[in-house]
Amino acid sequence: LLAACGAPQVPPPPAATPTAAVQAPTTAPPAAATAAKPPAPTAVPPTPVPVQAPQAPAGALKLHLGLTTSPPPPQPNAVLWLARDRGFYQAEGLDVDLQEVQATPSVVTAMRTGDIDVGSIATQDVLSLTAANALQLRAIGSQEGQTHFVVVARDGINSVDDLKGKSFGIARPGSVDDSLSRLVLSAQGLDPTSMTFVAVGAPNLRIQAILAGQLDATTTSVGNWVTLQNQKGIHLLVDEKTYFAAAPIVQKVTVVTSDTLQQKSEALRRFTTALIKASRYFANNKQAWIEAMQARRPDVNVADLGAIWEQTRGSWPVNGGFNPDQYQKTVEFLYATDDFKALPSIELSSWAVTGLVDGVLEQLGVDATLDPPGRAIP
Repeated sequence: LLAACGAPQVPPPPAATPTAAVQAPTTAPPAAATAAKPPAPTAVPPTPVPVQAPQAPAGALKLHLGLTTSPPPPQPNAVLWLARDRGFYQAEGLDVDLQEVQATPSVVTAMRTGDIDVGSIATQDVLSLTAANALQLRAIGSQEGQTHFVVVARDGINSVDDLKGKSFGIARPGSVDDSLSRLVLSAQGLDPTSMTFVAVGAPNLRIQAILAGQLDATTTSVGNWVTLQNQKGIHLLVDEKTYFAAAPIVQKVTVVTSDTLQQKSEALRRFTTALIKASRYFANNKQAWIEAMQARRPDVNVADLGAIWEQTRGSWPVNGGFNPDQYQKTVEFLYATDDFKALPSIELSSWAVTGLVDGVLEQLGVDATLDPPGRAIP
């Protein structure tokens, strides 16, 4: 059995061997009722749904978690929310306050003032802030170690080669999605200079432009694509597996300041334990993930949630989402983009620390099925 790590007041979720399914804490609320199929997606984001989570135990250690997405995306990184909804944080003796904010700068400001302890933000922001000595951040893991992106195109574009002379939507020139898209298209044998890259903004706006016949292709998330796959006029051009093989970068990391790492080490250990246990549970329990996501995202129908689980099932961070080789590749990718040309290079060890994840894996054991650590665990 895996070793349990948690506060004495509340027993942790029943443990399992690394290859077996982890059980949900018994304090988890009942599953939400099945939602009806929603209308066709629009540019208006869904209204966040309040979820009643189990109460934290008396004497629980407090952590404030800053999240730059609202509502949670229907992908494995939603475990940051679902670990609270299904009682995994509470079972480790934690009281985790989820703070959904509009953008990374708001999370960073709150981390400076101490109002947020842990942030889930883009790796590029962590690296740029640390390299510029603007704020000393430390990545302690990732719930989004694998990018869940695909390339979609309008009907009539039947291959990547058909994009020659066509338009490709991006957020802005030099953005990460711009650089990723060029890398992926190049790996498919297409010279990006043979296309026109158009700055459109957010993914939903780019999708609308394709449906309106104003754009030929773009990068979007698997979650977006699954909800759109039955729409006429748009289809999948590059799947998630092919996309990630060409651009194996860590999109987001879970970070703390260097001060918080020292001052709240025990709470962070419990936090890491809860996330790994929750990830192992949902990676092995499709229906549990669907029910938990439905409570948060009633706008996404059951069939789509099931399809998303199937498409992303190989990317759960069951070992903490911390492979140093993948992190280093991410650094090299980012420093090749325009945004990093003026920044000094820094070592991986100066912004990412494996200690918390290593300590938890030493107790729980390594899950050999997914998320290879890429290093020896004591």
